[in-house]
Amino acid sequence: VNDAPALKAADVGIAMGERGTDVAREAAALVLLDDSFASIVAAIRQGRRIDDNIRKATRFVFAVHVPIIGLTLVPTLLHWPALLLPVHIVLLELLIDPACSIVFEAEAEDHGLMDRAPRPVADSPFGARQLLFSVLQGLGMAAVLLAGQAWLTAQGWSAAQGRSVVFGTLVMGVMLLIFANRDLSRPAWYGVTDRNPWLWRMVVAMVLLLVAMLGLPWLRSLMGLALPGMGGLAAGAALLALSLAWLELLRTVNRRWPRPRAAPRPA
Repeated sequence: VNDAPALKAADVGIAMGERGTDVAREAAALVLLDDSFASIVAAIRQGRRIDDNIRKATRFVFAVHVPIIGLTLVPTLLHWPALLLPVHIVLLELLIDPACSIVFEAEAEDHGLMDRAPRPVADSPFGARQLLFSVLQGLGMAAVLLAGQAWLTAQGWSAAQGRSVVFGTLVMGVMLLIFANRDLSRPAWYGVTDRNPWLWRMVVAMVLLLVAMLGLPWLRSLMGLALPGMGGLAAGAALLALSLAWLELLRTVNRRWPRPRAAPRPA
């Protein structure tokens, strides 16, 4: 009975399921059915992994929609030819949804998961730091793609050719954003060998999608695209490299920026 007030006052009150009293079990937030303290560690590990994966998906969703919005609105404001047609946006959404619901859900735990200090109670996946990081990712990618389109137009490329380069780079940029929002505690390329079969299935799906859209004449015409040629492939690779450099710069700054820690509770 005396444990009940302490269990209520704790952030997460834990009671024994077999040996604990009825009052303690009612007051606790968690009940250990097997009365094993090892279950607490396993539960915290799993909870942190789930929380991390939710945050990864949240960052990705906010980040990936910024360049889509930018590539839709800015050409209209500047009276450029449309860069993204409705069919392009639909295809991008078909890539984004599986990334959130399957790829990030299948992510393994981050490096040093159990070495981290507890987060503050008020910390949210929609906090200012999270949203700022996501928006900056998307803004940088949008700026790179818009600058690339401006350069291609100045070089005399047609609207369809420029659209092919920008859209193809954006599709691969979705893949970059997935990698960039995985484990933030180390450089993105360290996670290339991490096991996540759904990630590589999605990479293959994206590559096949691009090959089909650019290689099949009827589909290319339907999508409003044109063969980019070797020059277009080189331009797309350069834009992709600039986007990768920007994303990795943000990850480096994020790793070195001090994080808020949970305040100690008064005794």
